Amino acid sequence: MLNKRKDQGFTLVELLVVIAIIAVLAGVVLVAINPTALLAKGRDATRLQDMENLHKALSLSLADGEVILTDTSGCTTCTSLTGTQAVDGSAGWVQFTIPTGRTGLSKYIPTLPADPTNTGSLVYTYASDAVNYELNSVLESTDNAAKMTTDGGDNAAVYELGTALTILN
Repeated sequence: MLNKRKDQGFTLVELLVVIAIIAVLAGVVLVAINPTALLAKGRDATRLQDMENLHKALSLSLADGEVILTDTSGCTTCTSLTGTQAVDGSAGWVQFTIPTGRTGLSKYIPTLPADPTNTGSLVYTYASDAVNYELNSVLESTDNAAKMTTDGGDNAAVYELGTALTILN
């Protein structure tokens, strides 16, 4: 008589082989995708958009007479790490004066942006000489290195935007 197997299923060895193959494939996919680089690119995209939006808000508010630039040479809170996100001109990390009867930046932007990481050198920085202003941000991804060197500013390690790109070093 033939010996028939009553229980149909996988042996432990077969299961271990399949699990090992899946683990190897997952490792290869993770190396190929490089999630760390993708996350850095995503944070950089946020930084570039934040800086552009803030630059536009400042430009429009200056053109409309909603704000007056102030000298920030002694400012210790002019970074997104040390200042707040308030658009009132004094508590926020972007400082300016609001003329009487005007609304300031709140007409153009609800709150000041904060860097996605907002630690160490990965912060937004603002400076003004009372005539011009400069916004700075460090970009993480090596794919964006060219943006920092070709932005027209004086620091190749920082992305600079504003009306004068030599205020901050």
